[in-house]
Amino acid sequence: MKERERIERMLRGERVDGLPWATRLDIWHKSRQRCGTLPAEFVGVDLMDIHRRVKLGRQRYAILAKTRLRGVDLTVEVDGQVIRRESHPTLNFPAPNDLAVGDRPAETMFTFDTPAGRTQIRYRTNEDLVRAAAVPYLMKHILHDGDDLGVVTWILEHAEIIPTLGDFLDSEAALGDEGFTIGMLPRIPFQRLLLDFLGEERAFYMMADSPKEFHYLLDLLREHNRQMLSVALQSSALVIEYGDNFDGNITSPKLFRRYAMPELQEAADRLRQHGRLLGSHMDGDMRPLVDLVPESGVEVVESFSPEPLSRLGFAEAWRAWQGKALIWGGIPSPIFESHFSEREFEDWMRGMLELVGPDGRIILGIGDQAVGPTLIERVARVSAMLGR
Repeated sequence: MKERERIERMLRGERVDGLPWATRLDIWHKSRQRCGTLPAEFVGVDLMDIHRRVKLGRQRYAILAKTRLRGVDLTVEVDGQVIRRESHPTLNFPAPNDLAVGDRPAETMFTFDTPAGRTQIRYRTNEDLVRAAAVPYLMKHILHDGDDLGVVTWILEHAEIIPTLGDFLDSEAALGDEGFTIGMLPRIPFQRLLLDFLGEERAFYMMADSPKEFHYLLDLLREHNRQMLSVALQSSALVIEYGDNFDGNITSPKLFRRYAMPELQEAADRLRQHGRLLGSHMDGDMRPLVDLVPESGVEVVESFSPEPLSRLGFAEAWRAWQGKALIWGGIPSPIFESHFSEREFEDWMRGMLELVGPDGRIILGIGDQAVGPTLIERVARVSAMLGR
């Protein structure tokens, strides 16, 4: 079987000829290029060909819907210089990090002018982030203070959801039978407020001090979420995933039950009616939430990052989710780095593979993904262990 067939069969609960093995090398590749540490045999080699050489399936994301900000004028400045002006922009709102400068130290400011007033988002990139090929750091959320609330509410009330299915089709064509594209949507409404609109501290203050306004924003985002799900169902994506970035130390079990569970269950029910699977990006510390995942409706726990990246060990998660939610990931990125000895790496992998067994229901990958310090020879070693 080719890797795509293995992945699709595993997702559908069908028999495969070996455990699927697919992950993202994009950050590793870009970081190594920027630092001048790309192994000599891969210099000038296309990333897809690197996947082929190490016999690793390629996992990709494609955004299925964006938000058109009707009645809004957008100005983008880099280090104080205007580089873009646009009316009624369509973007990932309010997280346009893909438009922020990330390949050199810089500050990117997004200014949104509306009939209700002005609000801004600010990103910063430093030398360390550039070398790591990391996402620019969000310095100022769009709901930075109380004056922003009326502006953001106006934007959401007048916004329009726009399909962006072309990226998914392009990704599928590029991967062919050697990888798999996950159809992506923004985080569920609560996670969006928590991480994108407010930041954790301001979100908790707003929940306590202005619950009416907080829940009104949630209701607006829930309606957007339902529209985005309808758009996603126009695609052929088998897995439709929310980029939630759950961490049980922030979204506690109590908050997860109240705000996440209903959204996830509703989405899972809609997707199931159309033969699709609900995924969630659960790359944080999932130990506080481990027992809640099976009843959440999430069928693919994507980018699961076990101990030592989080407090949840792989064996504990495997026992809790086996037969209830499929893990995509599960191999922690630190074991691919030089501070883990070859013996430690081998022992971890063999222990995990023995626990899962040849017929386990899992898609192996590096959680959250391969990063700059990843030793590519260890990635190839996993491929060899799987008989590739």
